[in-house]
Amino acid sequence: MRFGPVTSEHNKPNRKLSTDIIKGSAITLVLTEPNTLENARSIISVGYVIHGFAAACDFGEATLPCHINASCPEANDLANEKYAVARILINYGRNCCSGSLLNNACTCPDFTPYFLTAFHCFDVDEDRIADQYEKDCIEDWVFSYKYISPNCTPSSEPSSWISYSGASFIAANSETDFILIEMDYQPAGSTGIKYAGWSRDDDFPFQNEGTSGLHHPSGDVMKFSSDEEEPVVNEDPVTFYYYYPTDYWIMEEGTLWDVQFDNGTLEGGSSGSPLFDPNSRIIGQAVGTEWPWQCPPVQAFYGRLSESWARSQDNAEQLAHWLDPDNTGAMTTNTVGIPYISGPNFVCYSPNATFTLHNRPSGTTVNWTYNTSLLSYVTGQGTNNFTVKAKTQYVSGLGWVKATISKDVCDPLSFQKDNFWVGRFQNTWVNGQAAVCPNTTYLYTAIVPYGNPSSYSYEWTYPSNWSKIDKVANKIWLRTPSNPNYGTVRVSINNTCGWSDYSGITVYPGYCGGGGGYYMASPNSADDYIELYVNEEKITAEGLSLGRECVLSIVDKMGMVKFTDEFREFPYRINTNKLPEGLYIINLIYEGKMSSIQVVIEH
Repeated sequence: MRFGPVTSEHNKPNRKLSTDIIKGSAITLVLTEPNTLENARSIISVGYVIHGFAAACDFGEATLPCHINASCPEANDLANEKYAVARILINYGRNCCSGSLLNNACTCPDFTPYFLTAFHCFDVDEDRIADQYEKDCIEDWVFSYKYISPNCTPSSEPSSWISYSGASFIAANSETDFILIEMDYQPAGSTGIKYAGWSRDDDFPFQNEGTSGLHHPSGDVMKFSSDEEEPVVNEDPVTFYYYYPTDYWIMEEGTLWDVQFDNGTLEGGSSGSPLFDPNSRIIGQAVGTEWPWQCPPVQAFYGRLSESWARSQDNAEQLAHWLDPDNTGAMTTNTVGIPYISGPNFVCYSPNATFTLHNRPSGTTVNWTYNTSLLSYVTGQGTNNFTVKAKTQYVSGLGWVKATISKDVCDPLSFQKDNFWVGRFQNTWVNGQAAVCPNTTYLYTAIVPYGNPSSYSYEWTYPSNWSKIDKVANKIWLRTPSNPNYGTVRVSINNTCGWSDYSGITVYPGYCGGGGGYYMASPNSADDYIELYVNEEKITAEGLSLGRECVLSIVDKMGMVKFTDEFREFPYRINTNKLPEGLYIINLIYEGKMSSIQVVIEH
C-alpha cells in the first residue's frame, strides 16, 4: 500500500508528520526534490517505527459479530454524516478512538476544522486533568476519513481512504468527557469530507424516535448502531474503567445520554464517536458501554453536548465559545460540505467549458475571476456554473478560475481550481537515442507538458527506411536499417483541443557494433560487475588520443537511463549487482563519438 504524496503543503511548525497504518514487512521512503535546489537539501529523520505482527487498530480487529457496516442500508439516513466521522490513531497507532468534524454557528462561514472526541481518549496519565504533555501529544494524532467498507457484507477494507496528521488542543472538560481539537489541515472540498451538524437542545424533542451512531470499533472500518427508543438522561452516577477493575472514573448524574442499542454495538475504539438525533445532528460523544462488550441489547453512554456547551464558564472547558463565537444563540446547525470547484482538465477554443462551484453556503454571493491571458468569459458570472473558453485558437498554457464567496460584512472566502490546460500543446519534445547503430531497436518517448500521456493521440514520423516495432501511448519502438542515415523522429500530439506542431529529435549514425571495435565488455552476460576495456590499437589507428574523458550511460530496454559516469582510465568496472536482469545498452562517448555495446545481466 502507499501513503502520500506528502508535499510542502503538509509542512508544520513542529516539522513532524505521523502516518496512517502502513501494511507490509518493509517501508520505502521516496524523496523527490525540485531540480531548482542547489545548496538546500531536505533532511528526513524517522522518529518512531511501531511494528507488530498484527495492528492493534486496523481492519478486522472488531471482535463482536453483530456490528453493522456503515455502508449497509440501515445507515442510509446518515449518508452525509458518515463523511464527517474519522478513526483516530493515538500514541503512534498503539491506541485508537473515533470522533467527528463539527460545523459551527458562525455568522460568517469559515470551515474551521473543529473535531469532537472523548476526553478519556486524550487522558494519557488517566488523572482526568488536561495537562501540557497530553495537549502536545495531539500533534501526532492521525485522522482517517472514509475508512468505510465498500460493501455491506462481507466486510472489506476500502482500496483508499483519506488521512490527516496533527491537531491542536482547543477545549476539554472531563465532567462530560469531551475534548474539542482543531485539525492542522482543513480538508479539501473535493474529498467529500463533511462538517457534521449538532443540536444543543437540553431535551430530546422527538417522541417515539431513537438515536444512531457511527464509529470505528477497535479501529475497524466504520460501523453503525441504532436505538429505536428515545435516550434518557442518567439519573445516577456511572462508573467507567480505563482498566477493569482498578482504574476508573465516575460521571455525575445528568451528564450522559443513556442509550439502549437494538442494532449494532460499541467496542473499544468507538469512544468519542458521535450520537445522532433523528435529524442527523450530533447530540453527544461516546463515553463507554457495559463491560464486557456484548451484542444487543446493549447499554451505551454518551456525553451530552448540551452539558458540554457551557457547563464551565472557562472557554477552555466549554463548546459554546468555539462553536458559536458570534453569540448567535443557535440551538442547531446542519451538516455541510466544503466548497470546491470541479471542471474539465482541458479548455479549448471550441466547445465551451463549464466550471461548477459546489457547497456554496446559503445567503452568499459569488464572483468569478480567471486567467484573462488564456481564457475568455462566456456566461455564468454570479452563479455556481461559470463558462469560459480559450481566448484564441493559438493560446497554450496552464489556466485557473477562482470563485470568491461573500456575505454581508464577512471576509470573503476564495476557492480556486488551477492547473488545467488551455488550448493545444505547443511545447512538446521527443526523448531518445540520437546516435544510432545499424539493425538496432530504440525507444522514443513523446514528452508532454501536462496530464496523463495515455489519454492523448499521437502521430509519429521517422526515417522512411526505419521500421516500427511497437507503439504504446506516448512511446514508440523503432528499428534502424543496416545503413542508417541522418533523419528525424518527430511527433504531433492531440490533447482534445487540436494537434500540436511536430517536434522531434535528429538521429544520425553512431560508432557501433560491439563497441565499434573500440571497446569490449566482459563478462557478458554479467552478474555482479562488468569491466570495460579499450582497444588501444584501434583507438590510435583512428587518430584518437588515449586518456581523454569518457562519458558513460547504461540504458535499459525501455530507454530509461539507469547509470551514468565520467572517467579517464581503462579498464573501468561497473557494479551491476543492483540492476534487474535483462538486456541493456552501454553508451560511451569519447571525443564526441559514441559507441554502443549490448550487454545482458543475469543473476
